[in-house]
Amino acid sequence: MFVDADTELYGIFGNPIKHSLSPLLHNKMFEQYSINAVYTAFQVSDLENAVRGIKALGIKGINVTIPHKKDVIKFLDYIDDDAKNLNAVNTIKNIDSKLYGYNTDYLGFMDTFKENIPDYFNKTITVLGAGGATRGVIYALHKLGIERINIINRSIENAYNLKYDFKNMIDIDAFDIKSSKKILNKSEIVINCTSVGLNDNESPVNVNHIDNAVVMDIIYKDTKFIELSKLKGLKTVNGMSMFINQAFYSFKIWKNIEFDKNLAFEILKKGQ
Repeated sequence: MFVDADTELYGIFGNPIKHSLSPLLHNKMFEQYSINAVYTAFQVSDLENAVRGIKALGIKGINVTIPHKKDVIKFLDYIDDDAKNLNAVNTIKNIDSKLYGYNTDYLGFMDTFKENIPDYFNKTITVLGAGGATRGVIYALHKLGIERINIINRSIENAYNLKYDFKNMIDIDAFDIKSSKKILNKSEIVINCTSVGLNDNESPVNVNHIDNAVVMDIIYKDTKFIELSKLKGLKTVNGMSMFINQAFYSFKIWKNIEFDKNLAFEILKKGQ
């Protein structure tokens, strides 16, 4: 690609960031749609100055990932209602040196959930973990009309915090890991929102406790949790679809273009 003075700059802020597939996907999409732009990864430790740099350098758009999604909010000029409700921003658009914050993570999960489990109403849903990623998943389930879910977390206090935070949106039954067997046993959809499996070869729960459920993981590779569930014959969905779907909405915010999701899958399949 030829880079000149008119080339627009996009990127992603995170720490660590070298594992990100976002540069591969977005640069290929810029090429596909003949957009004079490049996308790069920024390992950011000084978030405040990095955000100032968006305006100073005229960067058109930024994705935000761990650990900056919450802290970045205070440096932005505007955030939309969904990002406010989630207290997390993963997409920034620079419009005339005003920074607008959005959250496309929950949209990515919503699309993935609907695409893979169209008959999700009245199913018993269990979410593993009570961190930042869980908030986006709970919000998405609320937006889909789900009224009750289970949360299993090692720290029951954190699960109860989510129960309180979302009390006006969705009913949450909170459990610690010791109670996981009986809860998983009757679950029809199990969603892993923990980081277990990202950099290790472990599963967040004993898959043998899952009888007959669709198993989902937000990590965009086949984790041990997904692999063991496949071996058991369960339907599985890893986080690649969610990753592509959230990128789809970021790209749409920046360029008002709905990119080809099937092409995105092919790009990432070849690039991994």
